[in-house]
Amino acid sequence: MRALVVRVRSWMCALPLSAVVETMRVLPIRSIPGAPRFVRGLAVVRGAHVPVVDVAALLGVADGRRGARLVSVRAGARPLALEVDDVLGIERLDAAALERTPPLLSAALPDCVDSLGMLDGQALALIETARLLPEGAWPSLDGGAA
Repeated sequence: MRALVVRVRSWMCALPLSAVVETMRVLPIRSIPGAPRFVRGLAVVRGAHVPVVDVAALLGVADGRRGARLVSVRAGARPLALEVDDVLGIERLDAAALERTPPLLSAALPDCVDSLGMLDGQALALIETARLLPEGAWPSLDGGAA
């Protein structure tokens, strides 16, 4: 499987390349009242209002710093932008080396962490983009664009 590898604080995360649209510098972000704590707000990406997910907040490692890059992805059929610290590159991941998140860890990690593995001696979390936002969060985000 090919994936875009990004860094978020001390985490190294992989995003399936099939879900990645593009990477870009951070754009202006407008906050949305009532959005989940890990949604920074909306950014205009190629003319469309797109929710921006603060991946550090999602993973529970937010420290007040802002990410330096945005990664535009498809979350199912919907667009999202992920705020990350750095884009490290494209890697071919060995599916056999990725293990489903063990039940004990699953309770402590967000639902979007599909599996864990190692890359260059560092822990790697495979992020399932379709599970980044709960279905119930979308109406408040869609309404923020109006």
